[in-house]
Amino acid sequence: MLIVHFKKYFCFIKSGEITIQLINLVKDSLLHPEKLVQAITLKKGKTFLYFLFIAFIATIPLWIQSSNTIDGFSRDGQIISKSIPSFKIENNQLVTNEPVKSYIYQTDSIIFTFDPNGERTIEDVKQDLIGDLVGIAFLENGLYFSIPGYPIHFPYTQLNGLTSTSFIDLILSVQSFGSTLQILTFGMVFLISLILTFIYTLLSTLFANVLSMITGKQLKIGENFKIVLVASTLPTLFIAFLNSVGLVPTFQIEIKTMVTLFIYYLAIRSIPKGKK
Repeated sequence: MLIVHFKKYFCFIKSGEITIQLINLVKDSLLHPEKLVQAITLKKGKTFLYFLFIAFIATIPLWIQSSNTIDGFSRDGQIISKSIPSFKIENNQLVTNEPVKSYIYQTDSIIFTFDPNGERTIEDVKQDLIGDLVGIAFLENGLYFSIPGYPIHFPYTQLNGLTSTSFIDLILSVQSFGSTLQILTFGMVFLISLILTFIYTLLSTLFANVLSMITGKQLKIGENFKIVLVASTLPTLFIAFLNSVGLVPTFQIEIKTMVTLFIYYLAIRSIPKGKK
């Protein structure tokens, strides 16, 4: 069923039936927000395509960040691997071939902690992680791994049999599968972006629904959803641009919502009260 829908939308694009209208909506969202009320007339297929467009824009900075993380990990992983002492995990414990002092090795993208002596905790490792650094920490009781925003802790009960050789091979394999990881990362990030875009648009629509009632406009929630979706184009582009160059404004979600609702208001104010 999903394939049939995508074929249907592709045919629409190929025939030019909806391409011009969607392009005009993009232009109007940037230059003539008062014309965005025409988004009410969008059919489900056109609305879905515009939704994909907005989600794609939101994906770009996330994918850039993820790509930089993968590239940095691939490069610095080779450096880190040379510093890893010989070890193995057996009987739920980290065992080294000879006594090893705890140490921390930091590169541009990775902070590697090797602490079989129990001198550091997960909280200590978290405090070391700043910005987009990847954290890898072999602690006394488990392996702590963290990419920005996604920490994972593996107790050694789950890692029996892991050796320094197999772990180094795993790190170095990232470089071999770099292109594949980039594609998989984009797919995962785009899926996350779809979910977040839907949630954001839905929440903004609820605020827009209240605004339309206050201003006396008789708009259904589905119509408000379409207008809000198109009205979010400019703030989404602006925020995506800032995030892509490494700038993350404080309260950017709140700012994006307020700008979207302001553009929404400009779009609906030409509608007479009590009429559509």
